[in-house]
Amino acid sequence: MRVSPSVFARAFKSIIKPGKEKGKFTKDMILGLPSTPIMSPSYPRGPYFFKNREYFIVTYETDAEALRALVPEPLVPNENSHVLYEWINMPDSSGFGSYSESGIVIPCTYNGESVNLTLQMYLDIEPPIAAGREIWGFPKKHAHPSMKCIQDTVVGVMKYKGETVAQGTMAYKHTELDHDTVLKSMGKTNINLKIIPDVDFKPKIAQIVSYNLQVKKLHFAFEGPARLHLVENVNAPVADLPVKKVIQGKHMMADILLPYGNVLHDYLEPTEENKAVSQKFHQMFVQPGQYRSIFTEKKITEESLAMPVTCPSYKPSASKLQDREYMVIKYVTDRESLLEKIPDQLTPNEDNIVILQFVNTHGTGIGSYYKVDLIVPCTDNEGNSIHFNTMSFLDSSSPITYGRECLGLPQKFCDGITFAPTQDTLKGTLDCNGCRVATGTMSYKYERMAFEDVVSYLSTPQLFLKHIPDVRGDPAIVQLVRMEHANLNVTSAYKGDAKLALIPHVNAPISDLPVKQVVGAFNFKVDMIMPAGRVHHDYLQH
Repeated sequence: MRVSPSVFARAFKSIIKPGKEKGKFTKDMILGLPSTPIMSPSYPRGPYFFKNREYFIVTYETDAEALRALVPEPLVPNENSHVLYEWINMPDSSGFGSYSESGIVIPCTYNGESVNLTLQMYLDIEPPIAAGREIWGFPKKHAHPSMKCIQDTVVGVMKYKGETVAQGTMAYKHTELDHDTVLKSMGKTNINLKIIPDVDFKPKIAQIVSYNLQVKKLHFAFEGPARLHLVENVNAPVADLPVKKVIQGKHMMADILLPYGNVLHDYLEPTEENKAVSQKFHQMFVQPGQYRSIFTEKKITEESLAMPVTCPSYKPSASKLQDREYMVIKYVTDRESLLEKIPDQLTPNEDNIVILQFVNTHGTGIGSYYKVDLIVPCTDNEGNSIHFNTMSFLDSSSPITYGRECLGLPQKFCDGITFAPTQDTLKGTLDCNGCRVATGTMSYKYERMAFEDVVSYLSTPQLFLKHIPDVRGDPAIVQLVRMEHANLNVTSAYKGDAKLALIPHVNAPISDLPVKQVVGAFNFKVDMIMPAGRVHHDYLQH
């Protein structure tokens, strides 16, 4: 069913129930956040300490033309066409926990200075993905890397969506390396290409960011013979830099401090020094017959890109969402608890309603996923009805990074989400870290619901807090972003009785808005478009 504009208008007006007290989350509190969501920031402030950080690095020679194509200008890849393929175990990292990562590092030069460019990274938990991307521009994606010693061999494996894309092996502790040489190498300047889109998907931040790891203690460092096998994969294209010859294997462990960094090169707001570097690069390396990077400065400044630029986590554009199924449970909560979680630009509705919704969908540019949203109906300073999204959980990293970086959706990763009918019951569950957090149940297709009521719900503008730090950890983007779904096509709709059970969890604190009474639930399917947003309020300009 396609709905007429007049129905949209009537539905929009019918849901306004303004309250009297504004939210208590002030501008100073918002600017003081390390990250979002408001209720449970994905990561704390740095610096970040890593104890017993273990490295397995295979240095190899690749194709020179392929390497030049993937290194963004004005960086110059090393003359030897060397690539570092890494596995890193981080069993004890402050603010992030225990996790592993794998990826590609390219020795380069920037204006003659030797630097290491991180080209692709793959991690198995979300907090360091969010922090890495948003602060330093680490090109991180969610995958399943592993590294361990098996008998006489150091073994590294990286899997993406169940498929092995990299496998490395090294003889265990054959030759000890000179510690002074290793410490000098580990202190080398590292760089990333940081890309953050604006709410309209155009470039907002485009920088080369630099940082220097601080080695607090080197536990051991060895080299030895190694082998590396890379497998073609469209979303983890490590094999785009093929292995021609393995040079060295290294196995090390150290205690490391990751500090904040600096902007080395700003593409959108270049300094005079940046302009001079670009001019020098063009004079030396942009000549007839010379290989060029795919990622020219013109492409980086003018096109809608996302990290990693060699295999973007998402497409920065409107997403068409198809066969999107919802189970929406409305409940009454405690007024004071509600006010504490809402920005003071907004006023929660007088009925103290909170919405917990389970969603199953797939969207263009971001793939298929399950999600759980915690939403508070409010009015803005002009008296307009909006839905403020306080917190969301998804089981796929691509839509998480899309939502956080483009529109400011307060999204976190959780692979324990289910939503499906079981005999006469529609059930949704949310598990985090192996712990049950929420269980919602509803009578399945109990009573038909008017499509206009679904439109009343979905046509309400959504508001998100977009909070992106700069490389120093200070606020770079702090905005309330407004987004309205477009091209709604409701295909089914039912309502019925429901129950909701919430259990406290420190990193998924849905129960901080406790259930006093469930007042209704509905289940529907819809096709729609998630379009670009617009800035509703900019905290850094007001």
